[in-house]
Amino acid sequence: MLEHAPQSPEEVRAFFGDWIDHANAGRWEQFGRLLHPDIVLEDPMTSEAARGHDQALSRARAQYEPFPDGRVEMVGAPFVPLDEPELSYRWRFVGTHLRRIDPPGFAPTGRQVVVEGMSVLHFLHGQVDRVRLFFDTTDVARQLLAAPPAGSPLERVIVLSQRLRVRLRRRPETP
Repeated sequence: MLEHAPQSPEEVRAFFGDWIDHANAGRWEQFGRLLHPDIVLEDPMTSEAARGHDQALSRARAQYEPFPDGRVEMVGAPFVPLDEPELSYRWRFVGTHLRRIDPPGFAPTGRQVVVEGMSVLHFLHGQVDRVRLFFDTTDVARQLLAAPPAGSPLERVIVLSQRLRVRLRRRPETP
């Protein structure tokens, strides 16, 4: 294990080879060795960050379980900043939604889901101590049939409902 963030092209390639391959193959014990004990994993699909090794590893596993054939692939080359112990990379996830997603409890759709995003990984003592995921959660919700298609009649009803709620909140309270 490195005592620092991967820096050389060889170190970066080796790290991402392990990071992505272990996750795609479900080798969670090996994946877990890349995580710092005090890791924080921030995922826009959840309201709370996963804190600590066990929570973060559990969250990573939970992201794959509803998609038994799910795979992440790196898109382009990773980004290596000169002044921070970080790596960033763009990725694409493709998988078939065959199992329930908990939380929030979305039923399997049987549909292929394609998600593109970016991750920023921060390192401490050669292990990942913070992961920040960035992706379009509305697009994911639409693919999971949890949000209406853009421009659809149902989306227009939701917009009208939101406008009504805003208008009602602006009204002064009467004693």
